[in-house]
Amino acid sequence: MFLLPKTLLYIADPMCSWCWGFSPVMEAIGKKYQNHVNIQLLVGGLRPGNTERFDEHRREYILGHWRAVHQRTGQPFNFDFHMGPDFTYDTEPASRAVVAVRKLQADQVFSFFQDVQRAFYVENLDVTKVEVLADLASSRGIDREQFLTSFQSAELRKNVLEEFDSCRKLDISGFPTLLAQDGQQATPLAHGYQPIEALIPLIDAWLEKAPVL
Repeated sequence: MFLLPKTLLYIADPMCSWCWGFSPVMEAIGKKYQNHVNIQLLVGGLRPGNTERFDEHRREYILGHWRAVHQRTGQPFNFDFHMGPDFTYDTEPASRAVVAVRKLQADQVFSFFQDVQRAFYVENLDVTKVEVLADLASSRGIDREQFLTSFQSAELRKNVLEEFDSCRKLDISGFPTLLAQDGQQATPLAHGYQPIEALIPLIDAWLEKAPVL
């Protein structure tokens, strides 16, 4: 996975608010550099397996982060955010759904990742629920039954845990993270949110070409 030459590795979590803030930046990077470099999305695991009770105190804590992301990035959020009484901020199901889509239809993975983000942050949908994730996959033209079979398989559960572990071995301290991978060497370009204007010169220098803006 990590031996491709000239690869931008985007390590993120679909339920990470700063990753949602970074989403337009990654979209711009994809459009600008898709013909020059491989771009790969890896799920890092923000709160996989979390079982903490989501009470009003936790809700206000989360909304504080969302307001900070909105203020800096302009990304939309639904600040009326409420979930059902059984909701826990477990990011493993949404991450597993991303890996399932990557296996079934790799060219849709970035779009699906954004769909999950928008569903959670803007549409107030519980993306820890398999039926919500299956609906989102279906809207991308992915066969619902194939998605469910893959999502619920022991093999995919193992794959997503291995991906979390691989990202930890890259010494990732938070999300979003953007790494420039050349052979076995990974150079950090962004730890946390950075605007596109800050990243273009770094990517151009790494690719050893004149800026194209």
